[in-house]
Amino acid sequence: MILSLHSFALAAPLDLSGECLLLVELLLPRNGIARKTALKEVRLSKGKASFARAPFYERGLLKEKLDGPVGLKVSITRPLKHPELAQFMRQLWATGLESSGELLSSSLLRYTPFDDVVEEASEQVADRIAEEPALIAEGGLDLDSERLSAGEIRIPLKLLSTLRSSRGLALSQQREKRKSASQTYKKGRLVGEIALHLEL
Repeated sequence: MILSLHSFALAAPLDLSGECLLLVELLLPRNGIARKTALKEVRLSKGKASFARAPFYERGLLKEKLDGPVGLKVSITRPLKHPELAQFMRQLWATGLESSGELLSSSLLRYTPFDDVVEEASEQVADRIAEEPALIAEGGLDLDSERLSAGEIRIPLKLLSTLRSSRGLALSQQREKRKSASQTYKKGRLVGEIALHLEL
C-alpha cells in the first residue's frame, strides 16, 4: 500500500494561510509493528492545499504492507506563519536529535543498521509531537486490509480542545470589545477534511 496526500481543506477557525505539520499514523499495520508514522509540512492558502499535480516526493506519506485490521490517524497543528513554525520545528528537532543521539550511541555498540536508528528516531519525534499541545485537530478511520480498494480516502478533522477566536478584530480595540466579539469553537467540532490517495 502507498499512501499519499491528495487535498487539504480547513474551516473556521483554522482557515488560515501558513504552514502546518501533518502527522499520519498507521496503527498496527502488521504483526510485530505497532505503528508507522509520517510527518509532513504542509503550506496552506486560506486553509486549503491541493496535491493533485504535485510530484510524489511532495505528496508521498507511507509505503507499507498491511495485514488485517489497521487504524489510520491524522493530526495537524494550527497553521503558522513561517517564523513561528520554524521556531516550533527547532524545539521539536532539538528534542528529537537529543533522543536520536542516545539511540545512535547505543545502536552502534550493537551494530544495528543505521536505517533502523533513523526510523526509531523519527518515531520518537512523532511521539514528541503527539505529546505537544500544538496539535489542534485530528481524525481517523478503521481499515481492513482484506477489503481495501485503491482510490481516495477522506478523513474529517475535529478540534481536540475548545478554542476562542477573535480573528478579524484589531489588537488596538478594547479588550472587552474583543472578548465580547470573539467566537467559541467547541471541542469535537468539525473543522476540516483531509483527502488521501491509496494505491495497492
